[in-house]
Amino acid sequence: MDTSIGTVIAEKIKDFAEEGIPEVFDRDLSLGRIQPPARGNLVNVIVGVRRCGKTYRLYQEMHRIVAEGYPQDSILYFNFEDERLKPYEKELLQEVIEVFYARNPRARQEGAFFFFDEIQEVPDWGLFLRRMVDTYKATIYATGSSSKMLSTEVASEFRGRALPRELFPLSFSEFVRYQGHEAPSSNDSASAKRAFSSNMRAHLRHDCGKYLGRGGFVAVQGLEPSDATLLLQEYANRTVNYDVIERYNISNPLVASSFLSRCLASSGRELSLSKVHGEFRSRGLSTSREMLARLLRYYQEAYLLFPVKEFSRAVSENARSSAKVYAVDPAMFSAFSPSPTRDEGQKLETAVFNKLRRQTNLVRQGGIARLSFEKGSARHEVDFVVGDALLQEAWQLVQVSCSLADAKTRRREVRALEAAMPLYGVNESWIVTLDETETIETATGTIHVVPAWSWLLD
Repeated sequence: MDTSIGTVIAEKIKDFAEEGIPEVFDRDLSLGRIQPPARGNLVNVIVGVRRCGKTYRLYQEMHRIVAEGYPQDSILYFNFEDERLKPYEKELLQEVIEVFYARNPRARQEGAFFFFDEIQEVPDWGLFLRRMVDTYKATIYATGSSSKMLSTEVASEFRGRALPRELFPLSFSEFVRYQGHEAPSSNDSASAKRAFSSNMRAHLRHDCGKYLGRGGFVAVQGLEPSDATLLLQEYANRTVNYDVIERYNISNPLVASSFLSRCLASSGRELSLSKVHGEFRSRGLSTSREMLARLLRYYQEAYLLFPVKEFSRAVSENARSSAKVYAVDPAMFSAFSPSPTRDEGQKLETAVFNKLRRQTNLVRQGGIARLSFEKGSARHEVDFVVGDALLQEAWQLVQVSCSLADAKTRRREVRALEAAMPLYGVNESWIVTLDETETIETATGTIHVVPAWSWLLD
C-alpha cells in the first residue's frame, strides 16, 4: 500500500484518539444492547441519506460504551469518506485494523469496538467484515449511504451476521426536542385522544410549522433560509455525484442531476416517466424511459426520495408506470421547489409519508402505497395505504389535507375513506390536517381528523 495512505490512516486514528468523542444530540434510533467484544458478534449496520446523522449516531453509541465502563482506547472510529484514501484498495481495511492494534496492542486480546463510517466506499468491504466477525474479538458498527447495504450486499456477504437499521433526518419528535421543548409520546399518537396543555399545544403548533419548512437535517437548523436551501441542494447534488454518477458510471451527469431536481420538486405529486422523457427530449437532453427508471431506483437506493405506487401495482417493475414520489425530508422538497412558500400541501404530505416510512422501517416493496379505485359510479383516491401489497391486505388508511374547511374537499376525503375501509376490513382511518381535530362516524367506520402537530409525534 502507498506509504502516504498509511500516513493518512495513522493520522486519522491519532486525531480521533486525541480529540475524543464529540458531544451529540441523542437520536431515537435504538441499536439494542451493547455486545461485549467477542468472535461471532452481529454487525450493527446503519444506512441512510448522506448527512442525516449516521456519524453522530455512532458517537452516541460510543458514549454508551464508555458509560458502561469500557476504556475509550478500545474504540476505533474510521471514516472512509476521505479523498486522501482514493483510489480505494481492498487492503485499506486491513491496514486500518493493523495501525489501530499497533497503537493499542491490548485491544487485540481484550477486545475492541470498531466503528466504520461509509465503509461501502471500499472494495470487498462485505468479505472483510465477514472475516472480522469470524476471527476478531470485536463488536462492529458500520454505516453507509446505500440501501443495498441492507439487501443484496448484506444478504450475500453476511448471511445472518448483521443487524440492519435505517436512520433518517430528524423526526418531528426529535425536532421538537432539538428546539428544547418537551416531545410527548404515546402508543396511540394518531388518535388525537391524548391530553395536551395549552402551552404544549402552542409550542407543538409552532414547531410543526418550522419543521415543515426547515426539515430534519441538523446542519441547516441554525442557518438563514437562503443558506439552508443552498446547503440542502449541495447535499442532494453531492449524493448524486457519489452515489449515482460515480457508483453507476452514468454517462450523462446532466440528465442525472436534472431528473433529481425534477423528482424532488415533485414530492407529493405523481411523476410520469413518459412525460419527463418528453420534456427532456424537447430540451435536448438525450435519455430514455428505461434510463429514467434506473435513475429513480438509484435515487431510492441513496435515500434521496421514494416512489409510492398504486396499491394493486405496487410490486410491479414496469418502467412505464407512474408513481407518486416523496423527498426524504420536507425541506429537501422546499430546496428544489419553484414556489416552496405556497406548497404547504406538498410539505405536509411529504412529512406524513416520512413518518409512515420510519414506522415501517426496512419496509418491503409495496408496504406503503396509494389507492385509486372505483365504487359504484364514483372514483376515489386514498393518499396512503400501509399494508402488504403482495397479499393485498391493508392495515392503515391515511389521507392528507391542509384543511377540511372547504365542503368539496371534505366530501372528497371522507367519501374515499368511507368507501375504502370495508374493502380491506379496517374500521378506522385518518385524515391528517394542519390544525383540525374531529371524529367522524360513518356507516363503515370511524375517521379521525387529526392535526399534524399531534399525528407526526412518535
